[in-house]
Order: sequence, then structure tokens, then C-alpha cells
Amino acid sequence: MNETENPRDRIQVAVHQQIGYAVVQGRGSFKVSASVKDFGNALLESGIHHLILDLRDCIGMDSTFMGVLAGLCTRFHREEGGKVQVSHPSDKIQRLMSTLGLDRLLDGGDVPLPERLAVGSPELKELDVAPQTPLASAETMLEAHENLLEVHEDNALRFQDVLDYLREDIRRQRNG
Repeated sequence: MNETENPRDRIQVAVHQQIGYAVVQGRGSFKVSASVKDFGNALLESGIHHLILDLRDCIGMDSTFMGVLAGLCTRFHREEGGKVQVSHPSDKIQRLMSTLGLDRLLDGGDVPLPERLAVGSPELKELDVAPQTPLASAETMLEAHENLLEVHEDNALRFQDVLDYLREDIRRQRNG
């Protein structure tokens, strides 16, 4: 398979005119979730309250990634004028987000990337994905799934077993 048929999962980011951009290529997964959360938090800390997620090349998202997005939406919305927009999601991605209630948090509108940030632009930088310890990874997953519980009441049933497992895993890791 060539790279077009099996895209490499990655996130590219940029800041342009007080807006943060994240371009998801391939799958948004637990592997990049902590880094996406860090990027969003860094935007907020620097006074940037607008994040646009370009999903035109996103082929899937796992629940951890969507839970991190839910948490970011909540934090951005606490800021005056804060918003997180999703641009160009496929029907599949739109349904996936709607199933977990993310459509309630995301601001709509297919906002195009500025021309200077087109895919392949040198201004788009690959998001550094730092390796996490197993404990940090489990904590990120737990926080993400707890965010999903706050978004939609049906998510409690969907993820109860995952939450129980993650809480037990974290307890085991902390206690040696």
C-alpha cells in the first residue's frame, strides 16, 4: 500500500492570527491525545481562545481522542469568546462525534484553513508526541472518558467497564 491508501496517523499544528489550528491526518487516537490536550492548553495559556480542527483527512477517532476534545471544548468555552470548531468532518466522523454527544460542544462551520496553512505548508508543524508512562497514559484515558460522561448521559453505560478497568489499572500502578 502506498501512503495515500494507508495514511500515517499524525497531527499538524499552527497558530495564525490568534487562532490555533490542528490538522488531523489518519486516526485521532489515544496515542496523540495527551499531545493534543497539551497543545490546546498551551493555546489557552497564551491567550488564544479559538481552535479549529481540520478533519478533512481524518479517517477515525477513538473514544480517548474524543474525550480529550470534549475536555478542550469545555476549557475553551470557559474563556470569553472561546470556541472549538471542527472543519470538514466526513459523514462517518460526524456520526461518530454525534453518537458520543460531541456535536453539542463543537462550534459548527466548515472553516477553511488559510491558504498559507495548506497541508504540506512549512508553517504547519508536526505535533510532537512525547511517549507517556503507562500510568500517565491510563490517567489521560480516564480523564478523557470522564469528560465524555459529562457530555452525554448515554456515555455512562457505554464506558462504565472502561472506567472501572482504568481506575483499577491506575490503582494497581500507584500501589506497585
